[in-house]
Amino acid sequence: MKMKTLKYILLSLSCLILSCKNAEYQIIDNSIYISSAANSSEKAETITMNNGADINILVRLAKKVSEDVEVEVKLTPSLLDNYNKETSSEYLPVPNFSLPANAKVVIPAGEISAIYTIRVEDFETNGNRYALGVELGNVLKGNIANSNSQSRFIYLLAKPLRVSVPEMSGSTTQVNALPADKWGISTIQWSLECWTKMSAYSINNQAIFNTGSSDHEIYIRFGDANRPYNYLQIKTLGGQIQTASNLEANKWYHWAFVYDGNTLTIYRDGELDVKFQPPAPNGGSVRFDALQMIASGSTYFRDRCQMAQVRLWKKAITQNQIKNNMYFAINAKNPDLIGYWPMDEGAGNTFKDITGNGHDAVAGAGILRSWISNVDFKN
Repeated sequence: MKMKTLKYILLSLSCLILSCKNAEYQIIDNSIYISSAANSSEKAETITMNNGADINILVRLAKKVSEDVEVEVKLTPSLLDNYNKETSSEYLPVPNFSLPANAKVVIPAGEISAIYTIRVEDFETNGNRYALGVELGNVLKGNIANSNSQSRFIYLLAKPLRVSVPEMSGSTTQVNALPADKWGISTIQWSLECWTKMSAYSINNQAIFNTGSSDHEIYIRFGDANRPYNYLQIKTLGGQIQTASNLEANKWYHWAFVYDGNTLTIYRDGELDVKFQPPAPNGGSVRFDALQMIASGSTYFRDRCQMAQVRLWKKAITQNQIKNNMYFAINAKNPDLIGYWPMDEGAGNTFKDITGNGHDAVAGAGILRSWISNVDFKN
């Protein structure tokens, strides 16, 4: 009799444990999540802003259920902190923005998903980058678990550059950045970025930059002695390196030259192109005393060059930073910027250095041929 009673107790306990496990499995098996977080290897999605933007957040269930499911939707600005650290970005929460009180998404009974739309009206970014960190909060209705790993996602708001750019060619002078006196800026690392579009590569030594100092040359040009001349070359610290001869005329290229104190790397359109290790600089650091653009005169710089978004840094920027920022304005008050020349004035021959560091650049007589408006670097 005692043996039968013991068997019944053990059987009852087994059923209870199994039922608990089944209930737990059902909750885990049927969770609610943000579709983008589940389908993307990235933690963020870029939303292009044209007169504002609608962010359509698809919220899904793993399985349909026979009752409505309701879940909170909330903004979590702290998500941006981790994202910025991981990607070397500087995204900020959208200013003066909040969701309606009691924001929630409802998935009707028998449905697998529903969309929650966040409307962001157009606003001035002033060179800053903005994003929304979105998270699913408490499940208000329905016996469904909130997915821990897929309930958070970041929406990056992008206002791609669409600007006026100067079209220039060589003259008896150059584009010279102020002041005329030696700058005396020494740095162990440096980076230089720009967009260029050449009408042709018909001759060698078409120099887009001549910077650094007499002790630390940084000379960047299209073409050297070898034909054809459709390649970019940098001469610096007694060494030089060049890209392949595959540049196309009338095509925009983004260039980034990054020196980390040991290696000089050229990135083309955000991708690593070539790199080398130049001789060590005299004194252990590179000194910037001046910066010239369109620098090789009328004898050599015969083709026309459109140029924009010139940024000179006193640090080695990362590939992520290059990719994240190449199509967008950046924060001109970044303390690592030596100079930032958007070159988007649309008129005149002065290119403002918007950092406030006083390095406005002036195009000499005959250099500036025209202004091209409404330029989109992606097209």
